[in-house]
Amino acid sequence: MSRIEERLLRRFSGLQIVLASVVLGAAGVGPLLLYIAFGPSDGNPIGLGLLAVVTVPVVAVVAGVGVIKMLVEHFTRGRG
Repeated sequence: MSRIEERLLRRFSGLQIVLASVVLGAAGVGPLLLYIAFGPSDGNPIGLGLLAVVTVPVVAVVAGVGVIKMLVEHFTRGRG
């Protein structure tokens, strides 16, 4: 693991990583949902759809890292 990755994982807790992924997901999918709810009925939001398609896998990976880090923190709490 590189030094930068190690510093980032030590700096942020698992909960902070999961919350960051939720915010990132809302920023990526939110515009598409708002366009669907309030945009024109005959609109075709290609760019917003592509943004959502790119954001969802990234959010899934980041949330997975956060959950794994939370589990590691939980099971190693109080040890050395």
